[in-house]
Amino acid sequence: MVQTDPLVRLLKSRPDVLELLGRIWEILYIEGSSPDIGKRREDVIREMLREEFGLEVKSAPPTEREWDFSVIIEGKENKYSLKTTEDIAVIKVAWNGFPSIDRARKFQFKCPILYITGSRREREVSIYVFEIDDLEELREEMKDEMWWIPGGETNPRGFGIKAEAVRRLMEKARNKGNFVSVNYNPININIVKERYWRIWYNVLKKLALEG
Repeated sequence: MVQTDPLVRLLKSRPDVLELLGRIWEILYIEGSSPDIGKRREDVIREMLREEFGLEVKSAPPTEREWDFSVIIEGKENKYSLKTTEDIAVIKVAWNGFPSIDRARKFQFKCPILYITGSRREREVSIYVFEIDDLEELREEMKDEMWWIPGGETNPRGFGIKAEAVRRLMEKARNKGNFVSVNYNPININIVKERYWRIWYNVLKKLALEG
């Protein structure tokens, strides 16, 4: 019997939290979509797991490249590489060094990928876990076609998994039950924008005065 990922099992039990996540992600766009929207989404995920599920969440050290955070579920630590996106795109797995297919061939996956998509068009949040055996199985199936290697004309660094390969990983996750998706009611950004900045300032002011 295939065992689903423990974090996915937990998230499936609280669709209301995933609906909340979709609405929060929409609010994040008040501050713009670049360059750090991904980092802000990741921060929301970590805090959501703490606040809504009472989980012990540990962020990886700044120099760590193999995982982003871990959670303790049923007494066991589970490490994940966290990727968030609005549209299906390349998953970058290496950032440093000149990219080459030889480097990609030698790349080792050390932990599952927690892949979260938030589509503002569809008003849908979807969460997948790509387990290590899924990633290695896809490597065998696609060979070098799995990898996105940027062109040299852009002075690139690192490499990643092609969008086509990501879609195949999503299908593998669905087949194993490592997937959950919910639709949410959209936020009227124009209504909340002014309040957002007022609350944002007052939080900073409070912390500054308390410090």
